[in-house]
Amino acid sequence: MISIIVPVYGVEEYLDRCIRSILGQTFQDFELILVDDGSPDRCGEICDKYARGDARIRTVHQKNRGLSGARNTGLSLAEGEYITYIDSDDRVDPKYLEVLYHNAVHFKAQVSVCDYCLEWENKKEQRKGRDEKDCHTWVYTGRQAAEQIVKESRRTMITAWGKLYHRDLKSLLVYPEGKTHEDEFVTYRVFYSAGRVAVSERTLYHYLQRGGSIMNDGFQVKRLDKIRALKEAVSYFREKKDPELEQYARKRYLTNLQIAWYRTAKFLPGRKELGALLRAEWKKTYRPYKKEIMKCAGFTDKLSVIVFSVSPPAYRIMAEVYLKLFPEV
Repeated sequence: MISIIVPVYGVEEYLDRCIRSILGQTFQDFELILVDDGSPDRCGEICDKYARGDARIRTVHQKNRGLSGARNTGLSLAEGEYITYIDSDDRVDPKYLEVLYHNAVHFKAQVSVCDYCLEWENKKEQRKGRDEKDCHTWVYTGRQAAEQIVKESRRTMITAWGKLYHRDLKSLLVYPEGKTHEDEFVTYRVFYSAGRVAVSERTLYHYLQRGGSIMNDGFQVKRLDKIRALKEAVSYFREKKDPELEQYARKRYLTNLQIAWYRTAKFLPGRKELGALLRAEWKKTYRPYKKEIMKCAGFTDKLSVIVFSVSPPAYRIMAEVYLKLFPEV
């Protein structure tokens, strides 16, 4: 059985679509745990309605604890051999569970991953994934999978959703409450502890981009939680005595300090002291590890590090140009 955990908050407009996509799965051996995280709209009623009509569905109502707290509540109740997370404003392909489960069993993988595509509010045309016939499944060691986060910042590998986890990894799936970018604190650790990870190129998860979501509410100080997560990763790989991944984790931390400095300067111009702290932390990280950071950095990262080291204002101009050419989602 698969335990599907859906944290629910403020998504009355999207919740039916999400739940219907789950009930329409070709793989039907699952339990669905809907965690109403103190939602102020009709989400709780909608969850209860579905729970009354299907014995596989459980609804939990709790005071608001945030996305991580809702996921953790669902995890504590999960009884399945496998666990997956689906955000309540997203939807999944009818074969989402079938493909993830097949790959987990067939390849004896503790984590099974699929690709995702983006969907936008109020847009008829959506970004589609590749055709099924062109898709492959790749099998990695846990370290190789973690490497794709630390070296490449591969979004497909970072997110909590779009994955099937074996219950043996359950103790590692506890998310830090009160943090944004919560998956940056967790996923690389899960992969690193897994024996094998199967990654399908099939696009089975539909990730909605909407104005009121956590990740699309503009830049705020709380978004700096990502910096804390990346700094933890450096310590984690040092403790694991893995100097190569420690080196790449430190380079990733450094370049994200630059990005955080830029976003603070642009979106929080009144927080100059915060920009100064980020700059000071950057210097503290760069100076003693300059050679190893430059050794593992690609051309773009090397250029950005050099420019930031000489002139943060010049780096800001470069970042503005880059984002115009390659706008972020």
